[in-house]
Amino acid sequence: MMLRRFIGLLLSAVMSALCAYAGADQRFDFDSTPGHLSKQVVPSRYQLQLDLDPAADIFSGRIMVAVRVRERLDAIEIHAAELSSSRIVLHGNGKARPMAATALPASQTWRLAPLDEQAIVPGNYRVEIAYAGKVNVAGEGLYAAPYEHHGVKRRMLATQLEAIFARKLFPAFDEPSFRAVFEITVRAPVEYDVVSNMPRTSRSVEGAIGVHRFAATPAMPSYLVSVAVGRFEVLQGKAAGIPLRILTAEGKRESGKFAMRVTEQVLPYFSRYFGVPYALPKLDQFAVPSVRWGAMEDWGLISYAENNLLIDAERSSLATRRGVYGTIAHEIAHQWFGNLVTAASWSEIWLNEAFATWLEGKTSDHFNPAWKVPLQKRRSLDEAMVLDAGSATRAIRSGPVRETAVFDIFDSITYDKGGAVLTMLEQWAGPQAFQKGLADYMKGQRLSNATAADLWFYIGRAARKDAAGMAASWTDQQGFPLVRATSSCKAGRQQLTLSQQRFVHANGAVANQQLWKIPVRLRRGDELKTVLLEAASADFDLGRCRDEPVVVNAGGVGFYRVAYEPAVLARLTRDFAELPEAERVALLSDSFALMQAGIGSSKDWFSLVQSLPRVGDSSRTMLWSVVRGQMGFLDKALQGLPAQAQLHAVGRRLLAPQLAELGWQLAPGEDEQTAELRAILIQMLARFGHAQTIAQAVSAFDDDEAGRSRLPASLRAAVTVAVGMHADRAHFDRLLARLNSADGEEDRWRLLEALAAGQDRQHAEELLAQSLAGKLPANVASAIPGMVSRLSPFGEEAYRFALANWSQLAVSAGSWGRSGLLPRAASGFSDAQQSLRLLDDQRRVAGSDGDSAAAQEAEAIRLRSAVRERETTRPEGNLREAPVD
Repeated sequence: MMLRRFIGLLLSAVMSALCAYAGADQRFDFDSTPGHLSKQVVPSRYQLQLDLDPAADIFSGRIMVAVRVRERLDAIEIHAAELSSSRIVLHGNGKARPMAATALPASQTWRLAPLDEQAIVPGNYRVEIAYAGKVNVAGEGLYAAPYEHHGVKRRMLATQLEAIFARKLFPAFDEPSFRAVFEITVRAPVEYDVVSNMPRTSRSVEGAIGVHRFAATPAMPSYLVSVAVGRFEVLQGKAAGIPLRILTAEGKRESGKFAMRVTEQVLPYFSRYFGVPYALPKLDQFAVPSVRWGAMEDWGLISYAENNLLIDAERSSLATRRGVYGTIAHEIAHQWFGNLVTAASWSEIWLNEAFATWLEGKTSDHFNPAWKVPLQKRRSLDEAMVLDAGSATRAIRSGPVRETAVFDIFDSITYDKGGAVLTMLEQWAGPQAFQKGLADYMKGQRLSNATAADLWFYIGRAARKDAAGMAASWTDQQGFPLVRATSSCKAGRQQLTLSQQRFVHANGAVANQQLWKIPVRLRRGDELKTVLLEAASADFDLGRCRDEPVVVNAGGVGFYRVAYEPAVLARLTRDFAELPEAERVALLSDSFALMQAGIGSSKDWFSLVQSLPRVGDSSRTMLWSVVRGQMGFLDKALQGLPAQAQLHAVGRRLLAPQLAELGWQLAPGEDEQTAELRAILIQMLARFGHAQTIAQAVSAFDDDEAGRSRLPASLRAAVTVAVGMHADRAHFDRLLARLNSADGEEDRWRLLEALAAGQDRQHAEELLAQSLAGKLPANVASAIPGMVSRLSPFGEEAYRFALANWSQLAVSAGSWGRSGLLPRAASGFSDAQQSLRLLDDQRRVAGSDGDSAAAQEAEAIRLRSAVRERETTRPEGNLREAPVD
């Protein structure tokens, strides 16, 4: 009894200390959660009726919101945007009091005041509102998704309400902390089906109108409401006792089979992992045939762009299947992280997105180890690190978020850096403790909201470690560290000195006061050890001296860069093919990043690239994929200079033997990684102007079109893009015709990439004009200028086009995409002066809400400009000196 009491007191003291450390970050409290709306009016239940017709461009609705008024008020403020009201009544205390709405455009709200001008006293009320709204062109709020079936043009209706679009569908308390029950009824023409978050409880017919009633949802935030109206084909299944459906446009049901198999794996996996079953009685997943971007985790009715859910067994590549698997895992993870437990406010949205990203990778790797998912994450991780090394970055937890700029935080810092930090913290806490902490978090915050302090409370308790303190240095400050490593042998003992400073692109890595708590994983031969680097510099005794070099960031999961002393780097380069696969990828990635920052040299990076042909295992595919991105960066940075031609020559000499060794024909029993490598090499060689590869790609494309032979799925994208890069008039016209007639999102994006990569100025101008022609879905049309700028030599033309037509393109891009229109169209620039031009133009056309997107692209332009200047003026960095056998 005394021992148990002592242990109890000790644990209590530890937890008190942990909570004290996190004192500045309070656990969830509704009243103190930031937001625009008053916490003195609290909704508990919405009764929502929508009158929807896919053939119409407007809709109407009626809503009854049960609210509790907590203090005496003159009016109730509620979110509503692009809606018009015809009747507003306040029911309560035995009275029905008409109200008037005053629109407040700056906050996208209505101020509802009783016409009798009497105060609203504390109590329970129902607010009744009859209203109307419009169907959107872009994929936000309630939007139309046009498609064609057997030559007949048709439309569906679908919703995208995150982050602040619920207010475009119905008047709402449209902030994450306002959870309420939703009872939804939809009236639609009888020829259409209707789906929503919950199972349908009844369907009746009133003349030509079908009336669909759905079961009440659990209490949830408004942004998770989902409705779709259309003619669906349905694929059914079951997992973990939950009925599953894949909903598609007509004729595409069979393409949902892969998604069904994924769901049957993933849903039970998460139920076991969290120790909490999926909370709703059904799970539908809906492939929207056009318009929408990405996917949305609406509870019980997840919606996806078609290319994120559907797989064509004969045409979809491994990359597409890998992407679909990861996206499904991501969105189903949200059914727990985001839906069962919701971030308290948009400033904590990383709690939803970082964890879904982390779980997406964990799940994909668990069920598909041959895909090398941890290595695949390197490309997105590098993109996040490039952003985080610049001046336009932010912390994962960046503080209060302005609603009109909320989309700025749905970026690679939230998703990819957040997911990478969680991977690192899981390694530090231990997988079992981390899992227990998450399970306790799900149970403790179930059907409620959470802050970072809630999460670290549960993980810290499970791990018996200072989770809040460890996490804060990664989530609450900008940037990430560069770790420098030097070692020496003293008196027979190996001493390792590690130092840290923030890694930045401007003037290399500069000393400052920022420090991180870095769990550094070390490997020396077969020995593994983790040390904690908290100070600017620290020495570590590794035991007796050994010949093997010390590898820092063993396993490659740390969110930091590593700089080795020259002798160690030379040894690792020499032994590159023998390193563990994750360490090869990390070393290659770090070497290029150090070269970009002016810390390392292009010679060091090229030496590693030259080592790639010696790698014979399946990780070589990922290594070449990383190199493709790195060479692509250099190709854009050096565009128009003699050094670009030298880069192309180096690429051809390096890559052509690799493709020749693989050949163009799939060998019997060939693994998917090898097939993917072949595609990577074809696309790279086409970019670098390798005549034989281009000719063979054109021949294979023509044979496929003529029916003489069929392109394998693994080569279809690469061959199509290779043809598009070097298209003559006939091939350009054929590709453009196929783009305009494509009936699926995967084909559309593949064809657009091919056309946008073209090297002919007239073709580029014709493609740009397609963005305004009204033939393509809004999402594809608005993406054209950015893709032409990024993939072709015609960045200036694309930018001028986007600037001249910004207002029209902004309609297609919608609120979510318009701030990125001009920055994406500037992605072909590599002159620092052009970054200033972008910032000025963006502020003029997009206002202050576009500042973040423009600042990030301006930073990327300056980075390309710095590398452009350095690699063409400094002898030690000159690409012409790159050694190539």
